[in-house]
Amino acid sequence: MPEYILGIDFGQKRIGLAVGQTLNHIATPLKVLPNNKMFFRNLNQEIREWDISQIVIGLPLSMDGEEQEITRQVRNFSKKTHHKTGLPVHLVDERLSSYAAERNFAEQRNAQLAKAKDKSQIDAQAAQIILQSWLDQQQKETLL
Repeated sequence: MPEYILGIDFGQKRIGLAVGQTLNHIATPLKVLPNNKMFFRNLNQEIREWDISQIVIGLPLSMDGEEQEITRQVRNFSKKTHHKTGLPVHLVDERLSSYAAERNFAEQRNAQLAKAKDKSQIDAQAAQIILQSWLDQQQKETLL
């Protein structure tokens, strides 16, 4: 029976979500939630709806792998997420995930829409990229 995993791209204003499963190892963008006082209530609703068993959160590092202020914020957010949901939380290096999401979004839309950069779509796609990299790594480890 497949497990459903939730991917999260943390942002100070918006938090992108993606869902994937262990049977087909495919992640898809889900939605974006505002980062406000209702976030964990809304998150737990998504967790119940999708029967999520684990959470993967992107860890922003500088290009040389150094931690930054936002890295500390994400580490704190991941601890709070674990506490509020009771689920295992995994951190994944997310370098270039937002850039890749913007690029994917631009390729999927015509040039005029790409310039507008629908931030909610980009945040959800960044969560998808983060989760997909984790799913790929899990599948690779299973095959070894």
